[in-house]
Amino acid sequence: MKTKILYIALAIVALALGAASSGFARQSSDGDILQKAINKPSANWAIYGAGQKSAAVKDKAIAGGGAMKVEVQAPSDKPWGVGASQPIVGKVTKGDVLLVAFWAKAESVDGGPAADISAVRVQQAAAPYDAALQGGLKVEGEWKMYTVPGRASIDIPAGAGSVSLHLGAAKQTVLLGPVFVLDFGPDYDLKKLAQ
Repeated sequence: MKTKILYIALAIVALALGAASSGFARQSSDGDILQKAINKPSANWAIYGAGQKSAAVKDKAIAGGGAMKVEVQAPSDKPWGVGASQPIVGKVTKGDVLLVAFWAKAESVDGGPAADISAVRVQQAAAPYDAALQGGLKVEGEWKMYTVPGRASIDIPAGAGSVSLHLGAAKQTVLLGPVFVLDFGPDYDLKKLAQ
């Protein structure tokens, strides 16, 4: 069952990216995408930091049927103080085109439906936590796949990386579904992921 969910979720990634880029659909098939994953895609986020409450939740509207709900109690001037992370088992090579793709939605807090993820990072899993890829985004009130593409700026050995989301920038509630970290190698056209 978990394998079937993974295939469905990856097919959704392909469709989402294909909608944004017909070139992606031509360059990758579902099987190729599975080979590009450098994490074990799931919604099993490790949540950390003081000033937050988190819990696993069931939601049939998301691929796999589950998500992690994170409630940030108060904003911080150190947004990395509250976050979510998952390990990356594969290696990251400087110059490779990477894509972080994850499902998320925000719940209304203080009248606003948006959540602020100040950093989506592919990073070293231990100090100094240098990032190979980083970008930020706003999450809206409906389930949607969010993507952060880029070119790796550093090498990270296999098993020494993680994908990390900084959530502490605002008082907010965000639900996090499955995450995929894909490595397309150095020759993939980054512009096709940024469209």
